[in-house]
Amino acid sequence: MTYGELADAIDEFAAGLLDLGCAPKDHVGLVAENGDQWLIADLALMSLAAVDVPRGGDAPTDEVEFCLTHGRCKAAIVEKAAHVDKLGSARAKLDWVVVMKGDAPDGTVSWDEVLEKGRARLATDPECIAQRVERVVASDLATIIYTSGTTGNPKGVMLTHANILHNVVALPEVVEFREHERFLSFLPSWHSFERAVEYIVLDQGLELYYSSKWTLKDDFKKISPQFVAGVPRVWETFYTAVVGGIEKKPPVVRGPIKALLGGSERFTRARAALRGWRLGDGGHIRSAGPWGGLIAALGWVVFGIPHLLADALVYRKLRHALGGEVGAAVSGGGPLPAHVDEFLNRAGIPLLNGYGLTESSPVISVRRANRNILGTIGRPVPMTEVRIVDDDGNDVGVGARGVIQARGPQIMLGYYENPTASSTALPGDGWLDTGDVGMLSNQGDVLITGRAKDTIVLSGGENVEPEPIETALCSSPVIAEALLVGHGQKTLGVLLVPEPDAVRAAIPLDKKTDYPELAANEDVRTHLKSEVGRLISRQRGYRNFERIGQVHVLAAPFSIDDGTLTATMKKRRHIIERKHADLITALFDD
Repeated sequence: MTYGELADAIDEFAAGLLDLGCAPKDHVGLVAENGDQWLIADLALMSLAAVDVPRGGDAPTDEVEFCLTHGRCKAAIVEKAAHVDKLGSARAKLDWVVVMKGDAPDGTVSWDEVLEKGRARLATDPECIAQRVERVVASDLATIIYTSGTTGNPKGVMLTHANILHNVVALPEVVEFREHERFLSFLPSWHSFERAVEYIVLDQGLELYYSSKWTLKDDFKKISPQFVAGVPRVWETFYTAVVGGIEKKPPVVRGPIKALLGGSERFTRARAALRGWRLGDGGHIRSAGPWGGLIAALGWVVFGIPHLLADALVYRKLRHALGGEVGAAVSGGGPLPAHVDEFLNRAGIPLLNGYGLTESSPVISVRRANRNILGTIGRPVPMTEVRIVDDDGNDVGVGARGVIQARGPQIMLGYYENPTASSTALPGDGWLDTGDVGMLSNQGDVLITGRAKDTIVLSGGENVEPEPIETALCSSPVIAEALLVGHGQKTLGVLLVPEPDAVRAAIPLDKKTDYPELAANEDVRTHLKSEVGRLISRQRGYRNFERIGQVHVLAAPFSIDDGTLTATMKKRRHIIERKHADLITALFDD
C-alpha cells in the first residue's frame, strides 16, 4: 500500500464512520491487534475528532467491558466476530459496531460496508473529511488508553493530539530516520510505545511491515528491517538463543568461544572508556583521563583480535537472525536487563534503551546512537524536563536517589473520570510523578534504580498489579502471606510464608516442625507450588503473563519487629525486597 493509498483508505473509512453517525468527541472502542486496519481505523477516528479507546483483542471480556463502559464509548470497532462477545454488557449501550475481518454478525457492520458508505459519501461531498480535519485542534482529546491501576481496575490515560505529536516532532531529533528504510512492527499497536513509533515511521516516510509473534523470526530474515522497536523480552529471546546455542556445543568448542566473548567484552569496555562513556558510582560519567586512556587504548589493541573472532563466530550470526541490516533498535516498555543490553551492543546492534510511560505519550528519555552509555536510559528528549524529588517533593539534584518526575508537552491531561489518581500523578506545575525511583547523572542522563509504586513491569512490557494475585494466593489455607516479585523478568515469582498448622496437617508433619524446617521440606515446597499453580491458572481467568513461574518458601514470617510489616500489619514491600534481594536474584537465575 502506498502512502497515497493509505491516505485514501483513511478518508474512505472516516467518511463511512461519518455516515454511521460518528461525531466529534464520540468515544469509540477499538479492540484489535496490530495491522493496517488498526492504523486506518485509528487515524480515521482522529480525522473526525473522535476519541478512540483501544484494547488488545486478547484482553479478557471483563477488562474490555470495563474499558468501554468506564470510557463511555458510544460505538466500537473490533477485529473479528469473536471479539463482539468481548464487549459484554457494554454492547447494549453502543450505537454501532464495525467488524474488521470476516463476516459481520447480526447488528454489526463489516469493514467493507463502511468503506462502501465512505466512497459514496465522498462522491457527493469530496471535502467532508478535509473540512473536519481542519477543525481538529492540538488540545483536543485524541485517545484514552487504559493502563493498570492500584485498585486492580485499569486507569484511562487521556492523551491529546498535542501529547502524541510531541513524539513525532521530538524523536527524529534523537533517533535518525531515513526515508524508505524498512520498519518491522510486531508489538500491539494499542500499546503507547508501538503506537508512537508507528506515527513517527509514517511521518518520516519509512516502509512499515507488520509481523506477529508466530512469524517474527522468519520476517526478520524476509524483510531485513533497518529499524526495529521492541520490548526487552524480544531482545532477551535473541540473546538466550545465542547463548543457549553456545552452551550446547562440546566443551572443546564451548571453552574457546567463551574465552573470545570474554575478550570481546573487555574490548568494548575499553572502547567505551576511550569514548568517555563510562558510568561510575553515583551516576557519575567520566572520561578515562591520561593514564586511564592509556590503559583503555592498550585494552582496545590487545582485545581487538578476540573481538573480531567473536564477531565472526557469534555476533555475525545474531545480526543475520535480525536480517543483517538493523541500523537502529529501540528498547522500551519495560526494564532492559544489563547483560542483554551489553551483549547486543557488543554484537554491533546499536540498542537504544528508552524510558517512558503511557502517561507521557510515552517517551521521556532515550539513549542516542552517538552517546550510547550503558546503564542509563539516556537524556530527556527535546522539550522535556526531568527532576528527582524526595518524599516531600523537593528537588534533590544530581547524583541523589529519589522519585523521577517529568514535564513537557507529552504529559497527559489526567486519568479519565479519576480525579484522585490524577491529582496523585500530577502534583502541579505540569509535573508527572512517574512513581519510579532513579537519579540524574552529572551529564543529565536518567538512571532507574527502582520503583516507588507496586506495579510489576515484566520484560515483555506487561503490567501486573500484585495485590489481587497475592490476595488470591492467601485464600489457600496453607499460605499465610505472599509477595509477588519479577520486575524486569520474563515471568512472575512469589515469596511465600506458609501457614504452619495447615501445612503440618496437609503433609502431614510433626506438630513441632518450625518455619525453617517447613521451608526446607521438599514435600512442603511441592505442595505449596501446586497450590500456586491451582489458584493462579488459566481456568481461573489469569492470563499467561500473570501465572507464576518461580516459587520460594521463606524460612521466617513477616513481622513488625524486623520492619517487614507496618504497625497495622501491612506488608512493607520495598523492605521485604531489600531484605531478600539476593534470594530474589537467585530465584530468577535458576
